[in-house]
Amino acid sequence: MSVELVVTALLAGAAASTTTTTTAAADAYAALTAQTRRVLRRRAEDEVVDAEVAEDVHVPEQRADLTATLAAAGAGDDPEVLAHARHLLAVLGYRSALEPAD
Repeated sequence: MSVELVVTALLAGAAASTTTTTTAAADAYAALTAQTRRVLRRRAEDEVVDAEVAEDVHVPEQRADLTATLAAAGAGDDPEVLAHARHLLAVLGYRSALEPAD
């Protein structure tokens, strides 16, 4: 579930970056993508994946590929990545994504 939080934040940030957004949101997105790249680079066989892979955030295949890549890299278990993902979602107003599932 944690990797889904990261993917949701990345896709929300990518979508927000295509519209007028606040400096806080842009900064939070930049911080999350930097932390995501750091985690991806830890893998020896890694092809550094640009965190802005989703040209269309509604394409399920892109979301699935991004989720698989981040899960394999351990992004969902990295406390810094998770903190940046939560912060970005809060800045963007995605409160429901931050609530624990029942």
